[in-house]
Amino acid sequence: MSALSEINVTPLLDLCFCLLIIFMIATPVLEQTTQIELPVASDKVGAPASPEKKYRVVSLDKHGEYTFDGRPITTNALAQEFSRIAAMPEAEQPTVRIRGDGSLLYQRVIELFDLAKKQGLTKVGLDTEIQQ
Repeated sequence: MSALSEINVTPLLDLCFCLLIIFMIATPVLEQTTQIELPVASDKVGAPASPEKKYRVVSLDKHGEYTFDGRPITTNALAQEFSRIAAMPEAEQPTVRIRGDGSLLYQRVIELFDLAKKQGLTKVGLDTEIQQ
């Protein structure tokens, strides 16, 4: 009886595909680490997020704390990020999505919009939950 000189890669490929599926499912869940209860809108309002577009997400929780793409950030650092995005060529600029907690005063969301406008951003949107 002779020894096999080939490696069977089938189990390795099965493992790789399994891990790929796990990461594809887990990634969207990891993006929403800030606990925010979005305001509710009817299902006829706005368009869903397009997978072809680039987005940056600013979250404002019920305590008034900012997160930018899932990491905590100060107001000054957020203004710098907005300036950096606004300095990009128009075609390459990502859309900034604002996720404000539904229990916040409307003024806090307007202050965030005002900060984005002062830094020169033009592609800004609000995220809401869809009423079922």
